[in-house]
Amino acid sequence: MNILYCTQSSSLRLFHSVNSALDSNDISVESVGFTIADSYNYEQWLNDNSSFEKGGYHILKEWEVTDKRNAKPDLDKLAAYEKELGGEAGLFGAIVADRRMFMGPDCTYSQDYRRRFSDDELLCILQHGLEEMERLFNELKPDVLVSFISVTMLDYLAYLFAKARGVRIFNLRPTRIGDRVSFSNMLNDPSPELSAAYFKLEQGSDSKYKQDAKDYIKRVKEKHGRYEGVIKPSDKPALKVNTSQFMKLGGVLRLVGNYIRYRRSISAKDNHVADPLRNIIFNLWKNPRRAKKANSLLKDEYISGKALKKLRYVFYPLHTEPEVSLLVYGRPYVNQIEVIRMLAMSLPIDTVLLIKEHPWMVGKRSLASYKKLLNIPRVMIADPKQDARILIQESDMIAVITGSVALEAALIGKPVLTLGDCPYNLLPDSMIRRCDDPRRLQSIIRELLEEYNYDDVALENYVAGVMETSVGVNLYSVLLEKKNVYIERGSTYNDEIEKLANYLHLLINDGLESLNTEYSAKW
Repeated sequence: MNILYCTQSSSLRLFHSVNSALDSNDISVESVGFTIADSYNYEQWLNDNSSFEKGGYHILKEWEVTDKRNAKPDLDKLAAYEKELGGEAGLFGAIVADRRMFMGPDCTYSQDYRRRFSDDELLCILQHGLEEMERLFNELKPDVLVSFISVTMLDYLAYLFAKARGVRIFNLRPTRIGDRVSFSNMLNDPSPELSAAYFKLEQGSDSKYKQDAKDYIKRVKEKHGRYEGVIKPSDKPALKVNTSQFMKLGGVLRLVGNYIRYRRSISAKDNHVADPLRNIIFNLWKNPRRAKKANSLLKDEYISGKALKKLRYVFYPLHTEPEVSLLVYGRPYVNQIEVIRMLAMSLPIDTVLLIKEHPWMVGKRSLASYKKLLNIPRVMIADPKQDARILIQESDMIAVITGSVALEAALIGKPVLTLGDCPYNLLPDSMIRRCDDPRRLQSIIRELLEEYNYDDVALENYVAGVMETSVGVNLYSVLLEKKNVYIERGSTYNDEIEKLANYLHLLINDGLESLNTEYSAKW
């Protein structure tokens, strides 16, 4: 078996470890390839894994692709590729999915919509990426593609080539239920695996996870809906600046030395590696300053707790930007200002739209964005410090593009309107309604409010279906080593790798029993 892994920064270590675990199992792994993004992380990786490039792997480095952008793109060749590979979003969807090409140079630290590249440069990068990916597929001849969500151009292109050539796809992503993660053969939600499991349960099949599902729903109702890897609740992180590490002479010298090494390295030309000096400027000066200005501008506009109880409102939690929820799962709705305008114009006459900033975006969104939002009639704003759970409970309905807040709202008994690709769109229209046609938004909102019906059986089947098609793994906190995130339980790196590799091994060998085309074809 030949396997291609698509990696992004720390997921290189993750998938390299998974591959080693598979290779030591009874799967015969013959040839292996890696696509790699983030040259800085790769350089650090090679310090501890110096033999990696001599290991016989097929390696495609994204920074070598994006660096070649000065030729004239061949539009005929690109059109031929698009005809061959297809994809709902077309080939340009690969550019849109990658914030480091589609968004501005400071998008890691701030809401930045400036373009980095001209049209010709973007198409030249895309063409070179297609040519290199085709070469990799021709040389490696993968039987299996393993990837993690899809937030780089090469991830997206590998998926398109795999679909076109009949390569089995295992796209890893969190389910946002506890510590459960799943592999799917599609990038978008709902996945066919989950759809199949859910519809079988809806038609009366039994599940060993029924009690676990009930226990989980009870926990969400009584406590919270936080899941492994979600950033811990934080009160305006932009205002909590720790400068002590830079105030001493040693910290300054270390900072200067690191920056000099960065400027001399390949990372300085890598589109995926943010400038560390810009990081310091934004985190220590620009974002805290902008957070204070935003708070000063909005403090008189924030809706108080008492006022909430007197309002009829639909709650819209703002997304962080940029993120996969907008660029891939909610692509037509990337502009949240226009989404909010559309929602506010479609509400019942006695209802307002209440928005709340994501705590992680405090200080990152421009003041002009807030002014535009507050200039939209029937739009009100809540304090970012306000507990989102309270805003959900006091609301008449939740509206989202995608996101875990909507699932929590559904579980505690609130109608939910979605605009993007959400796994919980599987639930009955009487609970969660997706708007596929913005022209019908007003009538859809009215119908959802009037016809809402809490279906505890459907919810139990959905959660049980997620559990049947997933495995419990501390993906973010342990395997990807993210800091300040919620963790369900303690574990070690090796233990979690073994569980993930065993799960992938099971899927590769046997597949999921619930994957039945009779059901999955509906989605």
